[in-house]
Amino acid sequence: MVEQEKELESFGINEELRDFVKGITLSTFQDFPLPDDSPMSDVPTISNVRQDLTEWQEKHAKLVLSTVKEISKLRFELCPRVMRERKFWRIYFLLVNSHVAPYEKWYMEEIERKTAEKIRDKKMKESSNIEMTSQHQAKESKQHNKTSASFVEQDLDVFLLGGDSDECPDDGDEGFDDFGSVSTVLFMDSVLFHFFIGLLV
Repeated sequence: MVEQEKELESFGINEELRDFVKGITLSTFQDFPLPDDSPMSDVPTISNVRQDLTEWQEKHAKLVLSTVKEISKLRFELCPRVMRERKFWRIYFLLVNSHVAPYEKWYMEEIERKTAEKIRDKKMKESSNIEMTSQHQAKESKQHNKTSASFVEQDLDVFLLGGDSDECPDDGDEGFDDFGSVSTVLFMDSVLFHFFIGLLV
């Protein structure tokens, strides 16, 4: 019940409006200086309310028809025998404009505010996701560089400490020794090259 009253109030349906519409009669609509010369529209009606109203007006009209019997009765007697639906609601909102205009203005401002908040929240979320992705990529890159440097250090340690002399016995073959020396130099160059590259990265 409380929620319903809040909804009615937010759409300008209060005691002030109810008191005002009690003074509206059939003659008020019939004598209102608004020509009914607009062509018939193909816009459908739902719940006895024309869909060419604004969003706020449409909701207000549905609520006022269901809660204010004076307006419901007037509409029943006037539409469509005396005037078209379009003219009825145009006259109605002109008559009650001073009562409902502030509520419609507040409603539109709330929509704009909520829309702006959604856009801001979306941008903040996107920015946060980009930042988290960048941090993750930086962490992975740092870990990769650290691992590469570790491998280079291990290779260098192996080169500097050397292997077990028993594993490579000297059989007196001079040609084999020369080949081993060249291989050792090439291996050293390769290890030092990777080591310095790792330091630069």
